[in-house]
Amino acid sequence: MAPGTGDHLIQALAEMRASHAAQGRAITALETAIEASLQRGLNALPLPSAPISAHRREHRLGPPPKIAGDAELQAFIMARLDRLTFEGIAAEVAQHFPANRRVGKTAIWEWWRKSHGSDRRKRR
Repeated sequence: MAPGTGDHLIQALAEMRASHAAQGRAITALETAIEASLQRGLNALPLPSAPISAHRREHRLGPPPKIAGDAELQAFIMARLDRLTFEGIAAEVAQHFPANRRVGKTAIWEWWRKSHGSDRRKRR
């Protein structure tokens, strides 16, 4: 090793350590500032204006089922459950309701199954 090289290496190592410590302090300060900024932003959000719906409270994906939100459609289906098949009920729904309120036999079956508490697909 050339004379004085050891001193240069020791000095370079000390500078690297000081730089590393300064970077650590800067990272900590940035993390603190970001967290404070996020908390201020979250705390400044307005309170919800509407109550949480049952659909959202149950964490279901997608829109709520048509039948569950349409009392007239429910009554129409209930009046026919004892004498028609799900396919027959779906056909009558198609005759009596506009296109945006129509439901198929599978939707009727799913609604009936859930409303009567016989959801066999749930595992506990």
